[in-house]
Amino acid sequence: MSKQRTMVIASIVIVGLVAVLLFAASMTNLLLVGDYYVRIDNACVFENEPSGGVINLGSSEPYLYELEAVNATGDKAEIKFGTSRELRQDAFIKLDLQPIRGVVGWSEVSKDALPTNVAEVLA
Repeated sequence: MSKQRTMVIASIVIVGLVAVLLFAASMTNLLLVGDYYVRIDNACVFENEPSGGVINLGSSEPYLYELEAVNATGDKAEIKFGTSRELRQDAFIKLDLQPIRGVVGWSEVSKDALPTNVAEVLA
């Protein structure tokens, strides 16, 4: 009976850990995927502190933006992403997000290239 009890406890612990990891991932936008768009506000850029040799799960870029982003279906999310330089004020940026990895790329786009739902929110 103690072997069954151990298996039940181990199963509960594993399910609990998975739930905590999924919750943490959703709180840090690690489950977002696809293209999201932001409008640059340089009041929302911070100098990224070096990690001092500690593994940095965020960006290692010198500038860190924290902005509200929207995708083509109108879903909104607060997204953090790093850049090597300050971006142009009021520029529209298309962010490429992948699960777990977060923002894997970005590019500036014109206002005309924004999906309709995005233009309504960001303009």
